[in-house]
Amino acid sequence: MENAVKQEFGNHGVSVSSQNAIPKVSQKSPLLNEITYLNNAVPYFQTEVIVNTVTEDLVLDRGAISKAIFSAAGPKLQQLVHSQKTKGSPGEIVVTDNCKLKSKQVFHAIAPHWNNGQGAAEKTLAGIFKDCLDLAEKTRLSSITFPAVGTGNLGFPKNLVATLMLDKFLEFSSQRQSKNLKKIAVVLYPGDAQTIKVMKNKNHCNIRVVTSADSSKGTGRQIFSTKLGNVTIQVVTGDITKETTDVIVNSSNDNFTLKSGVSKAILDAAGVVVFEECQHLGSQPNPGIIMTVPGNLKCKKILHLVGQTDPVKIHSTVKEALQMCVKNSYTSVSFPAIGTGNVQAKQVADSMLDAVIDVFSQNTSSSLTLIRIVIFQQPMLKDFYSSMQEREATDPKEKGGFWSNVTHRLKCKHREKNSCYKICLTIYLCFKIERIQNPTLWKSLQIKKHEMEVRNNHQNNEKRLFHGTSENTVPIINERGFNRSYAGKNAACYGNGSYFAVNSNYSAQDTYSRPNAKGEKFMYLCKVLTGDYTLGQQTMIAPPTKGTLGIYDSVVDNTATPSMFVVFHDTQAYPEYLITFK
Repeated sequence: MENAVKQEFGNHGVSVSSQNAIPKVSQKSPLLNEITYLNNAVPYFQTEVIVNTVTEDLVLDRGAISKAIFSAAGPKLQQLVHSQKTKGSPGEIVVTDNCKLKSKQVFHAIAPHWNNGQGAAEKTLAGIFKDCLDLAEKTRLSSITFPAVGTGNLGFPKNLVATLMLDKFLEFSSQRQSKNLKKIAVVLYPGDAQTIKVMKNKNHCNIRVVTSADSSKGTGRQIFSTKLGNVTIQVVTGDITKETTDVIVNSSNDNFTLKSGVSKAILDAAGVVVFEECQHLGSQPNPGIIMTVPGNLKCKKILHLVGQTDPVKIHSTVKEALQMCVKNSYTSVSFPAIGTGNVQAKQVADSMLDAVIDVFSQNTSSSLTLIRIVIFQQPMLKDFYSSMQEREATDPKEKGGFWSNVTHRLKCKHREKNSCYKICLTIYLCFKIERIQNPTLWKSLQIKKHEMEVRNNHQNNEKRLFHGTSENTVPIINERGFNRSYAGKNAACYGNGSYFAVNSNYSAQDTYSRPNAKGEKFMYLCKVLTGDYTLGQQTMIAPPTKGTLGIYDSVVDNTATPSMFVVFHDTQAYPEYLITFK
């Protein structure tokens, strides 16, 4: 079920409404997941089609974009174009094979010159964006790359081009069900600074900005960026010793003299003065975190902390480092990926980003406005990107990106007409899947989860489970979460708590998902903190004790192969998705 939700629905293409307001259509595009900013790398960008801009004579060695594409593809590309046309009109598109490019095809669009808004140039340019998308979909291509068409010699205002592009992308996404085209990339150059600014400031689109600097072969430095209130969080591949933030964090050993891995690189680059200061401070009593001069680095201070190999301790260490930066009024800090030598990268990402949320969801007036996580190994980037996506909100009105920064309780709706989705059982016709966003409940769940991880000394505490309910309890659950007082309404065979099923077909039974007058039924896909569990009994009002180790977190119907979990604390479950079906 979890995969079904993510694959079919994700966080894209939703409408957003306040619980007490008229629903509004979101500007979020299910296709435009990221804007990519590269330096001189359009020909090397790996999508199935690349859009090129040409003049009416279809000569390819004119204009920065066309020249770069022609140079990379080879002279045969010009032959292919002229074999179809030697002259064309603005708005026309000539399609050729890729030649030596990494794409499958090239769309050569004849773009007009800007006429100061007096003629049809703006309409023609907008038509090019639309026609390229339609053509890619029609020819069954899954991805497309656009340059900032018209912002060079053609003279179009950069903010106009940015607006036209985004509007056409969103229009394409909202007006049709795309079966083939799944990704749109926009490649912007350093000279397109104004366009980049417009793209980044289009908060109503909630589009992630992915930046890559100098990259002659398309393998440049990538940045994934999002915001939490006034704080920008970036995950970047690169060399942390080249960072220019106020503070660079060094993950070291107990005496701060570690000479291996990233720590060795930092100490070697900083120089002997820093190493000697680390030796001196490390030999004295300290709280596991010290601050030294920068030495040869371009930061103001180096913050050395004792590296951790446990996700819970990584979380607390990063939190402490951030608090020290705030206390000393620094504006920016760069972290390495702490503990990735001994902990899975995804766990590290979750721990570090959750620490950021913990510090800045409450502290909105901090001096710290930029947090960078610098990753040396490219493969780890996807884990951090995934972690950022999981924590990202879908409210297009937000300036921030994390759920903890949601200022209103939201119910994000995704409707697909005439579609029968497989939600474990194909007999159910799914009308609607709604992603529930309630910042109060979400924060409570995260606090409880962290407390459980510390107490249980392991990370395997959370499961995605199902909960069937009736229509009249839906608004209550959306607002206040799951309440144990409702337990007896459905079943209480294993204790007087909130019940969650492993399989959706159990919760979909009429006993639990009671149909309304229209025959519609309601079921939640939930995040549930099951933690350590044992066998439940009907008379239980709380989990039993587990010897001298406190109490269990939940109870089940069968400890060997549980199909039902019961929790007794209201903050142990979060209603993530509401499914309406028959």
